[in-house]
Amino acid sequence: MKHLLFLTTNNLATNPRLVKEVQLALQLKHRVTIIMFKLNNWSDAKSIQLKNQLYGINNNDEDYLTIEEIEAIPLNKLKWIYWGVLEKLAKKVSGLITTNFKLNALANNRRSLQIYNAAKKNKDIPALICAHNMGALYPAQKLSKLWNVPFIFDVEDYHPGEIVSTGGDVAKNRTEFLMKSFLPKAKSITFASPLIGEYTLNLIGGHTSHTIVLNGFNDNEFKLLPQTEIDSNKKETALKLVWFSQKISFGRGLEQLFKALEVISKSSADIEIHLTLIGELDANFKTEELSKICKKLEDTNLSITIKEPLGQQELHAQLNQFDIGLALEFNSRDLNRQICLTNKIITYAQAGLFILATNTQAQEQFISAYPELGVLSGQSEIEISKTIIQLYQNKDQIKANKTVRFQKGKTLSWDAEQIKIQELWNQIL
Repeated sequence: MKHLLFLTTNNLATNPRLVKEVQLALQLKHRVTIIMFKLNNWSDAKSIQLKNQLYGINNNDEDYLTIEEIEAIPLNKLKWIYWGVLEKLAKKVSGLITTNFKLNALANNRRSLQIYNAAKKNKDIPALICAHNMGALYPAQKLSKLWNVPFIFDVEDYHPGEIVSTGGDVAKNRTEFLMKSFLPKAKSITFASPLIGEYTLNLIGGHTSHTIVLNGFNDNEFKLLPQTEIDSNKKETALKLVWFSQKISFGRGLEQLFKALEVISKSSADIEIHLTLIGELDANFKTEELSKICKKLEDTNLSITIKEPLGQQELHAQLNQFDIGLALEFNSRDLNRQICLTNKIITYAQAGLFILATNTQAQEQFISAYPELGVLSGQSEIEISKTIIQLYQNKDQIKANKTVRFQKGKTLSWDAEQIKIQELWNQIL
């Protein structure tokens, strides 16, 4: 039994990759300490549920799991004001003093210092530090040096490529400075997509130990339909498309999709398409976009159904009803969105759906690696409409090959990906 310390500036509900690693560590009978934050928002309730699930892995034996929560908004408002003022001052000064580690870490995220201050009091020194998200990088490196223990860092997003609301260039330079300063000191680095790995390694000048760990899910959350339903589905004339997100709203590719459906309704009247959107419907989006397209699709063979948000396992269990999973990502100034692989595309693959993926860098690389799982489309409404028409024309083959895709999707599951983490821990521990 070894002791692993996990660090995050988020909580369990907003850091699923950390949760999966903690589950693995507990299943392997390692002792785990998590230092995280109580965010005082919608995610706290879900975080409590996940906490209870983690404790339950080893029959609520608290010797295996210790969780320390830092209040993101302390009851002591003076403390909250103190940290807020420090962070704002650091943001202003860090543009001038560009090589001070502590100052840049504070400017990046005040929680970096809060994690370090909380963790350094720990007398139970871990054998390994596992850090998740950018704000955990500085304290991970500091604690590694303080205790003389190795740390691993998980790069889920390419933060220098993200769009920030203010001080974009300064923030980008600051993030690059922190990554170039601390990532080479990590014992190993994991990446959530091949391109995130490529960009990060180019930035820091390479690393001797690194691996890709995709955002897969447990195999047992996905099931094929019974054979009788599969046979019945093959006889259906409609092609069933699905898209899901926490929010059904603007800026998620739905505007382009709706325009593509309008093009199809005017050019290919014989095509029958059923689109299902799963998520919380934004009221303004309903008024400005959804209602208008539904009106235009009246008296056509195209329909749109809205479903309320589903929990992860329920969502995964229901995806087998559909034929096509829509992965609608678009090129923008946000480089991270172009090179990340979303949970959505992996989910579709594990469910055995045929994927319609727009041609961002990451999705193009994914479909090129797994051509049997889907097809690439351009990002305009005309290109998307043409791709949907082609899929409709090939719907019989798409439906018939679902079992083959489902089996291929198993190779992307967390059951497969977690082996990489386990092997990495074995090498270090």
